[in-house]
Amino acid sequence: MEALRLIRTARHALAEARQVPDVLAEARQAALLTEAVGARLAESVEPEGDEEGEELAGLGQQLSEAGAHAAVCLDRSGARAAPVGGGRAGRLTELGELAPALVALDELLRDVGETLVVLACGADTESLYWTCIDGVDAMSECKDLAGRLREAVGRGGGAERTALGGAEPERADRGSPLLVVRLGPPGEGGPTAKEEELAPGYQAPGAVGEAGASEEVSVSAG
Repeated sequence: MEALRLIRTARHALAEARQVPDVLAEARQAALLTEAVGARLAESVEPEGDEEGEELAGLGQQLSEAGAHAAVCLDRSGARAAPVGGGRAGRLTELGELAPALVALDELLRDVGETLVVLACGADTESLYWTCIDGVDAMSECKDLAGRLREAVGRGGGAERTALGGAEPERADRGSPLLVVRLGPPGEGGPTAKEEELAPGYQAPGAVGEAGASEEVSVSAG
């Protein structure tokens, strides 16, 4: 299955997740999918003697490592995530057109980061709180690398490899950075944050109540 379709499916699944374990599971799935996309990109590019190819391959490898790190961060909570199983990452067979796939990946990583911030605001255990905060940091790194890949593809213009897609990509800006909000963990007055403090003009996709894993989370695709 092409990367773009899997990324869109992952974004929709994250928006539909209601229970805290399900949200964590979808966030981890997104991290694993990011790892797979980065690895596939690194493998697909022939870097030898090609400066642009070397850049894409290098960034792809970094994205793969960052995605793997994010997946580990999101697997540390006391509120255990739902089983991932084979996951979407295992269904990735081709990158397809790289430019739109990277745009969609950037959006997915943004959604995951914002959702984890909301989850941290309602965390009732330090384990869940730090899982969310570490996940936000890790997803921010993934988002930065995805943005650098978009810029590299944009610089390549029509020279983007047909193996990665056939259409000539448009210039893609990196997009707005993922805002990392540092909050106090539970037991220190409790984490609180107003929606407007999370991101200017952003309406939080949902919130977690006073109980952690048993609460419902309402998330929209944004």
